[in-house]
Amino acid sequence: MSISGYQSDTAQRRELQKSRNSVELSQILPEHLSPRLIHSPSHNSYSLINENLVVAKDIRLRPNSQELEIEGWYLSLPAPLLDQGNYTGTLSTVEGRPFFYSMDRDGRVSIYGIFANEEDELILNVNPYIAELPMRFKTFGNPIHF
Repeated sequence: MSISGYQSDTAQRRELQKSRNSVELSQILPEHLSPRLIHSPSHNSYSLINENLVVAKDIRLRPNSQELEIEGWYLSLPAPLLDQGNYTGTLSTVEGRPFFYSMDRDGRVSIYGIFANEEDELILNVNPYIAELPMRFKTFGNPIHF
């Protein structure tokens, strides 16, 4: 998936209206992360540009047990605006291990791979995408709207 846009820079438009962008830093909440992974609030953040362009900033995940292989739904991000099937990509850990992710139309991120050890961290850099407004999340329980 790619993101593209257009912003006119004609002199007349500049005089009539100045464009302003906003950026908000959001944290991944504990209820949006599987208990099988360690939640580290200082490293689990993403940016919301103009309220609903989601850009991963610093999302790092570690196993919460001695079981190093993970497969399944482990994280919830804001639900994407467009239903274009699953968003997919490849990731790597600090130790260089390959992981794969897919995100469904509800923002549920499934992760597949094997950590090198208990201290290895998965660096989750999902491709930027446009989220629904109001934001919608699936929690490891019930959906929450913000």
